[in-house]
Amino acid sequence: MAMSGDSRTTRSGGSYPVLLGLIALAWGSSYLFIKIGVETLPPLSLVFMRLLVGLAILGAVVVVTRTPLPRDPRTLGHLAILGAVNIAIPFWLIGWAEQHISSGLAGILQSAAPFFTLVLAASFVHDEHITRDRVAGMAIGFLGILVLSAPNLAEVGTAAGAQRLLGELAVVLASLGYAAGNTYARRTLRETRPLVLATGQVGWALAMVVALAFLVDGGITLPSVPEAWFAVGWLGSVGTGFAYVIFFRLLTGWGPTRASLVAYLLPVVAVVLGVVVLGETVDATFLAGAVLIVGGIWVVNRRG
Repeated sequence: MAMSGDSRTTRSGGSYPVLLGLIALAWGSSYLFIKIGVETLPPLSLVFMRLLVGLAILGAVVVVTRTPLPRDPRTLGHLAILGAVNIAIPFWLIGWAEQHISSGLAGILQSAAPFFTLVLAASFVHDEHITRDRVAGMAIGFLGILVLSAPNLAEVGTAAGAQRLLGELAVVLASLGYAAGNTYARRTLRETRPLVLATGQVGWALAMVVALAFLVDGGITLPSVPEAWFAVGWLGSVGTGFAYVIFFRLLTGWGPTRASLVAYLLPVVAVVLGVVVLGETVDATFLAGAVLIVGGIWVVNRRG
C-alpha cells in the first residue's frame, strides 16, 4: 500500500511540468490573440468579452466545488481594488499597446513584472528583502527594457515612433499594475483561497470594464469577423478561465517558487507565435533586449 501511495505521489508530481507548459502556452498565446482581436475591436470591448467568458468558467468551477464566496465588505473592497489594479487596467493597457507594437514585444516587456514585484514586496511585505543579487537582476532587466525601447527613443520625433514608444510604456505600466496587485494581495488577502481571489477579481474587473467601455468608447462593440470571435473565445476560456484554474492547482501543489518559472516561458511563447503566425520580425536588438530581461529574471530568482 505504501508503494502504491508513493507511486501516486510521483505521478502527480511528474504532471506539474506539464501543467507549467500548459500555462505558458495559455498565457503566452494571449498576446497573439490580443493582437488579432484589437485589429477589429476596441481594446475595452475585447477585454469585456474576455472577462465575461472567463468569469463564466470560474463561476462554474465555484459551483461545482461548492466554494463559498466572501460577503464581508472588507474582503469585497480588497477584491475590487485587485480587480482594477491587477486585471482591468493592465488588460486595457496591453490591448491598447498592441495596436502599436508587436505581440512578441508585448510579451517580452510584460515579463518585467517580477522586477516591480520585488521592489514593492520588499517595501510592503515583511518577509521579502532586496539583496545584492536581486538589485543586479533588476539592473540587467531594466537594461533590457532600455535596449528594446532604444529604436523608438531615437524616432520619438516621428508620429509612428512616438506611438510605438507609448505602446511600450503602456505594457511596462501594465507590468507595474500586476506587481502592485500581487503585492497588495499578499499583504491583505494572504489567507484567501486562490479560486476566490481569481473569481472575485475577474467579477469586479468585468463590472469596471463595462463602465469604462461606455465612458471611453460609447458602448460595447461585438466582433464582426470570425478571427475576432475566435480571439475572444480563446482569451476568455484558455487565457483566463482555464489558465487561472490550472495555475492555482500548480501553485498549491508545486509551490510558488517553481510556479514562477512560467515567467521565463511566456516571452518565448509570445515571440515564437508572433513570428510564426503573424510574421513579426525579430532582429539583433530585439533578441539582445529579450536575453537581458530573461537573464535579469533568473538573477533575481536564483538561490544563494
